[in-house]
Amino acid sequence: LTSQIAEFEQQIKSIRKDKKSTQAEVNKLSRLIGKRRKLVGEVNSQMIALNSNISSLTRQIDRLTAEREQLQAQYADMVRVAYRNYRQQNFTTYLFSADDFNSATRRIAAIRLVNDARQRKVHEIDSLTIQLDSARKVLDAEKVTLQDTRNRHNSELKKLSANERDYKKRLSTLSSREKKVLKAQQEQRRELERLVNSTRQSKGEAKIGGNIKDNRGRLPMPVVGGRLKPNGSDIAEITGAQGAQVKSVFNGEVMRVTYNRNTKSYIVLIGHGQYFTTYSNMATATVKEGQKVTVGQAIGSIGRAVDASGRTEYKLVFGLFAPNGDTLDADQWLK
Repeated sequence: LTSQIAEFEQQIKSIRKDKKSTQAEVNKLSRLIGKRRKLVGEVNSQMIALNSNISSLTRQIDRLTAEREQLQAQYADMVRVAYRNYRQQNFTTYLFSADDFNSATRRIAAIRLVNDARQRKVHEIDSLTIQLDSARKVLDAEKVTLQDTRNRHNSELKKLSANERDYKKRLSTLSSREKKVLKAQQEQRRELERLVNSTRQSKGEAKIGGNIKDNRGRLPMPVVGGRLKPNGSDIAEITGAQGAQVKSVFNGEVMRVTYNRNTKSYIVLIGHGQYFTTYSNMATATVKEGQKVTVGQAIGSIGRAVDASGRTEYKLVFGLFAPNGDTLDADQWLK
């Protein structure tokens, strides 16, 4: 049970690590989506301004075109009138009806001036129309570019949003898994506490000398050459070499020895007065129920396990229980 509790703890650590990295990705994607949406908004604003400019230029071109057509019509009328007058000799009559030569000259100049003015106006309108049309073409090209940019941003936005949904879904799945593993771990803890309590009730207190509660922080490492593996749990994990001996941390009495067929490992419970220590994930157990043990006495060897990354390791799962059945922080009791 202590071994399973420790395994659950490893799973929880791994899940929380994945949750942390997944949440970081979600936050990163959210920031990118925000920036991308801002870019799309800026492009839309530019397109609104561009469309306004295009509409303004189009109105100017339409106005100039109408004015040009009007001038051309007036010029054509003038040409027709001049031709008709010429055919009917009205033009000659108009000139020779002048009082003198200077007046006739002024009349000729006035006719030419009106004609030239209309021609210049037509040319000016044509030139301005060409410029406006050229400017509109430039704006149309810019509009196409902006549309392409907006489409690209929207495409990226869709991809980012899809990735965000995937990560959020994964985060939800991890949270669900975490809840299930936590629930399973709590059930195993309660089962272990029931086992310790039932052992205490059926066999009473172990008759030993000294008191383990006076040795907080001074209990020896239960694995020869072992190292504490930080796991954030009250249950300690101690790694060591393959086949390393497991030793009792204090004088006591072996209250129970069980074999777990699922994990193919032994669990040894040793009573120390009102306190209990548990030794799980043992490959072998060399003690029997009811046997008295002394501090440092070998009780078996550590078993094989797999760490969170899938690598093989050899470890003992060690637990310490108070008289009320609560799990104590085993790390703080070992020296």
